[in-house]
Amino acid sequence: MYIANIPLSQNTTIKQSDTIAFALDRMEDFQFHLLPVVDGDNYLGFISQNDLLNALDDQNTIASVHLKTDPIYIKANQHPYDAIRLMTAYNISTLPVLDENNKFEGVLTSLELVKTISVLQSLNDIGAIITLEIGIHDFSLSKIAHLVEAENAQILNCSTKTVPENATLLVTMKVNKSNIASLLSSFARQNYKVIASFNTLQEFDDLEDRYQQLMNYINI
Repeated sequence: MYIANIPLSQNTTIKQSDTIAFALDRMEDFQFHLLPVVDGDNYLGFISQNDLLNALDDQNTIASVHLKTDPIYIKANQHPYDAIRLMTAYNISTLPVLDENNKFEGVLTSLELVKTISVLQSLNDIGAIITLEIGIHDFSLSKIAHLVEAENAQILNCSTKTVPENATLLVTMKVNKSNIASLLSSFARQNYKVIASFNTLQEFDDLEDRYQQLMNYINI
């Protein structure tokens, strides 16, 4: 999966010849706080909403405002995880995308990125989420996978987080099985500490129940 495989916003740019008022209107239309400035397919930099609001005359052109040329962009051949890192580091929700020749291709939004990550992480699949606490030196993904497969399930995704305070790992996994009582018992027998578990099927059932209750109330 590459950034190039994610739908990009194509008509969310401004030119140096556009007025500040026009750019502010574009930001309001798209609900963006940053807009890329381009010259054809050349990416020049970006402008922030604060930069525009601080301008003395909104009829001046973008050329009169100092552009930010920090390397806040991503290449089309990079992985979506790189986009998460950049958006988090710069606290932004939009990211300009350039091709291998540094030509502007479009804007990646946080919404499209979340949709992509949900597919990569199988977050939309029915199943269960389990978090284990394991000693750093006791972690073995193959052993965990063996226990999961012994319960006729498979790991759809797995992530780890180090807890330096007690030299442990928090291992969070999504499995393709909703009824995980026997799997949790299996982990307990192997002395794995189950921190939390979530049955996504139950969550969907609860949502359906709430929807039906709402419909019944409306029809009263």
